Amino acid sequence: MWHFVVRFVRPEPVEGRASVMLLAAIGLAEQQWFDRLTTNGKRMANHKFIQPKMVSGVTIFILLAVACGSSYNPESRLVDVGGHRLNIRCSGEGAPAVVLVSGLASDNHDWEPVERSVSETNLVCSYDRDGLGQSDVIEGIPTAQSATDSLYMLLSEAGVAGPLVLVGHSYGGLIAQLYAAQHPGNIVGVVLVDSLQKDNLVRTAEILGDEAMALFLGATQANPEGVDIVASLDQVESDANLGGLPLTVITAEVPNLPPFIDQDVRDKLAEAWLESQRDLVRLSSAGIHIIAEESGHCVQCDQPDLVADAIRGLAEALPK
Repeated sequence: MWHFVVRFVRPEPVEGRASVMLLAAIGLAEQQWFDRLTTNGKRMANHKFIQPKMVSGVTIFILLAVACGSSYNPESRLVDVGGHRLNIRCSGEGAPAVVLVSGLASDNHDWEPVERSVSETNLVCSYDRDGLGQSDVIEGIPTAQSATDSLYMLLSEAGVAGPLVLVGHSYGGLIAQLYAAQHPGNIVGVVLVDSLQKDNLVRTAEILGDEAMALFLGATQANPEGVDIVASLDQVESDANLGGLPLTVITAEVPNLPPFIDQDVRDKLAEAWLESQRDLVRLSSAGIHIIAEESGHCVQCDQPDLVADAIRGLAEALPK
């Protein structure tokens, strides 16, 4: 197993940001500028790589020319999946197709910078799970298994055929693990981005103790998407073995922990999370581990180029 530590320096924005740079150039305030980066009131989390600055008229002209020449032209549509509709957005062309699976209570907007990059070489699709983004709300308590079943039906109905590379962030990583284990015929690779792992709760309980763990579980189960996280982790327990499937695990260096936790407990939880990431790498005999230095949990928000490069690297290494 290889272990890579990636040092990634966030570049200054140029490509594809012409409209935003133009707004900055004509003097809009920073808050107004940030508001243009939201869609229907939804914040594109942690887009730290975008900073307003004044640019010359010549620069604006060049940026506009770059934007107009971009091949990124995503198409969103609602697809019926057994009586309700899911929103799917695809762009680009080329095999393998890349399918992006969002984290808990997140729609597909977190993936836009990654989609823009990957679409230059591959067909790439993201989607909104039930009740998120533009997808229909349905009754019942969702789990990783129900989300996996819905994703399988969505890709079938949308005509997104294999071979597929699945990319899952956080809770979406559970869905990617289940999908790859249960539908191996058209999966040629998996990328897990700071993903949940089946033993997360067990390790957390060992550190927190019974009383604190009960509070933690209550908060976890009351998540905005309504997902039964405990059941979802149990579902992955018996099914997540990827054999020799190409697998890249990307781990955020900055722990996803609230600041008020005692430092000793924080250190233990951070180490437990890192160990769970190592366990994810061991799901496949072809597992590769990348540490996203200085990145928070939403690596595709903080360092989209790193994620896009990892996806392309896996895809390009596949047998032709």
